[in-house]
Amino acid sequence: MRNYEPNADRVVALYQMLEDDIITAMIRRMMRMGKVSDTTKYQAEILQQAGLLYEDIVQIIASRTDACSAAVKALFEDAGVETVSIESDIHETAEQPPVNIRQSNPMRRVLEAGYRKTQKTLRNLVNTTASTTQQAFYDACDRSYMQVSSGAFSYQEAIRTAVRSLADTGAYVTYPTGHRDRIDVAVRRCTLTGVGQTSVAVSKTYAEESGCHLMELTAHGGARPEHARWQGQLVTLTGEDAGKTIDGLRVYTLHEIGYGSGDGFKGWNCRHDWHAYYKGISRPNYTQEQIEKLSERNIPYNGKKYTEYEVSQMQRAGERDVRALKRRTLAAQTAVENAPNDEVKAALQEDYEANAVKLKEAEKQLRMFCNQTGRRRDTFREQVDGFGRSASQKAVHAAKRQKQQKQQKQQASMAAAGTSGHAVEVTPPEPKTNGGKGKLYKDERM
Repeated sequence: MRNYEPNADRVVALYQMLEDDIITAMIRRMMRMGKVSDTTKYQAEILQQAGLLYEDIVQIIASRTDACSAAVKALFEDAGVETVSIESDIHETAEQPPVNIRQSNPMRRVLEAGYRKTQKTLRNLVNTTASTTQQAFYDACDRSYMQVSSGAFSYQEAIRTAVRSLADTGAYVTYPTGHRDRIDVAVRRCTLTGVGQTSVAVSKTYAEESGCHLMELTAHGGARPEHARWQGQLVTLTGEDAGKTIDGLRVYTLHEIGYGSGDGFKGWNCRHDWHAYYKGISRPNYTQEQIEKLSERNIPYNGKKYTEYEVSQMQRAGERDVRALKRRTLAAQTAVENAPNDEVKAALQEDYEANAVKLKEAEKQLRMFCNQTGRRRDTFREQVDGFGRSASQKAVHAAKRQKQQKQQKQQASMAAAGTSGHAVEVTPPEPKTNGGKGKLYKDERM
């Protein structure tokens, strides 16, 4: 059976560009603040810079709006056409006439309603960014001013801390509940959820118009435990046959699979789908054995075995680490380029190189994880707009410089210890083994 999985990469990429532009604007404004020791002057300066930052962000959002809206609309159009194409194949086996979504008013209305709802949610979320970013700017500047004023930190140290804070805080969107997410996370969740809910609503409408009351749920590895119990089974749209077993499949109600709720079928980040199922005509797409195998702990990593769901969550965490370090590295680079003097520039350069080292190590760990578990690297989830080939090469060279400087310091330290007459402690090598077959090789001679 063909399944449609929407790809929101283009939409997310546009909003990532928006976020990175906002972070750059924040850091440039902070660099223009300079060192202000008088409280009254500081308050006047921060009010001015924060006001200008707000205007900057509003303009940045406005400049991206048309492109973002067009990308979201195109994604919904593709989802509608592909969903109807897949369902048509199923309905034709039951001798039901094919449908063109552009000629079906009920399905067209469902598609348009889903698009408008998602677009409105995205617009509302992104519009909160200007105020939340302005507050983050206030907080970072206030913290730096207090650190310098108290004498506990130098101006250079305070600026370094502030730049890191702005990179980590980034551009957030705020939900009505008060919960916050980074723009790319919120956009991916909102878009994929909106498209997914709309495509299953189109399938449901098609089935109801064709007189079909059963839907077969898809199944995939890595399903959440609460979703794994009903994946691959049947759902009744009318309540008819609820609780029965048809062709070896349990029939659930819409309520039992959480249809319409955020944590249920087609809720937040749910990848399951459904397709029309005609009793006496259709045949199950999965055996019970195949479904059970999807939840097995059969993926080895570092001496333990994990389910696909657990491994997918570990990979997502690694990708978040890489993105966070890329943002820190880019933020430090922007700060270096806009530093008000050489002292601050030198301090920020140190941060840039330190972040570059951590970034390369995080990328290495993620590569090793994917190799060991057999996972495909999702390089798009590691991307940060602005961190292209040039920025990557700069980070590589910075990491190498940092490593060479560390080695030189160690060599100098060892040389100083040797000339001072003190004994240098040497750790003998561990004896080699033949892989645990019971026989040890002789210790190497030193």
